[in-house]
Amino acid sequence: MASPECHKAESPEQVRVFLWAVPRSVSTAMTKCMSFVDGVQVWNEPYLCSYHNEKFASNVPGIQKLRDLTTGDGMQHVMKVIEETPRGKRIDNDSFNFPWVKSQLETQDPDKKLIFIKDMAHVMNKRYEYLPASKKFRHTFLIREPISAYTSWFNIFELTYVPGGPSKSEIVKTFSEYLYDIDRIYEYTYDLWKYTKEHLDPDAIIIDGTELVAQPDKLLPKYFEAIGVPYREDYLNWDANSDIITEWKASFLHLISCYMGGVFTTAIDSTSFTPERRSPPSLDSLSPDLLRCVEAAQPYYDEMYAQRLIP
Repeated sequence: MASPECHKAESPEQVRVFLWAVPRSVSTAMTKCMSFVDGVQVWNEPYLCSYHNEKFASNVPGIQKLRDLTTGDGMQHVMKVIEETPRGKRIDNDSFNFPWVKSQLETQDPDKKLIFIKDMAHVMNKRYEYLPASKKFRHTFLIREPISAYTSWFNIFELTYVPGGPSKSEIVKTFSEYLYDIDRIYEYTYDLWKYTKEHLDPDAIIIDGTELVAQPDKLLPKYFEAIGVPYREDYLNWDANSDIITEWKASFLHLISCYMGGVFTTAIDSTSFTPERRSPPSLDSLSPDLLRCVEAAQPYYDEMYAQRLIP
């Protein structure tokens, strides 16, 4: 007679999901939503932090300009807050580099049902050797219409503006020249999507951020089904309390500074997905730099949008 153990159901296999996003695509709100899924461990932007560490450690011309923009009195205040804030699972910023992140993500976390990693797709530009090799990871992509994403992103760059300092246009130029290839963000995202489909996840999923906030009740259940995670209707609303981010594995410095600096604030304080209140600006109202980025991004966005998960 077979032993009782033979009839025990196997434990469900852990689901591991990347959410590769373009900037300002409601990715942090999506991450907060996913933070309330049963048995989840969230990673927030580990590759982005690795990319930033590489850039700021280099001695290429222009990096000092970036340091000047991102340090000063504001950063001193951030450091004071960090000293007074419970760390939770958050990690020292200096720990983050590409090989370390790969090794951490390849390490089993057997007590968790879902590993959810949100990151910026563009920082992986042709550095795919640092992706976990396992095909057990699902790769999903969050995109947004370029004119809306870039307008919001340029506004974030301008948060570093102080009277008497570099002009807003100079700030954007500095970030563009020395930190990111700003006009190639969607190209790099597209390239990563193509790579994952060919080598890691032929069923890589795309969702659109504008559609997510407009129709979360339709799109979110489809996303959960596609990644193989049980869905509950109460995932559409969550607690406003920001304490949930103490459970994220993330750079302590990056998370606190982005929260205090206005980058993550609205998303981390949110309680649900909120439809966009404003229509995108018209093309003829854009600055030359903004228009150049939107026009460069549009073909890549259009092809990915055509392959998206439809609400």
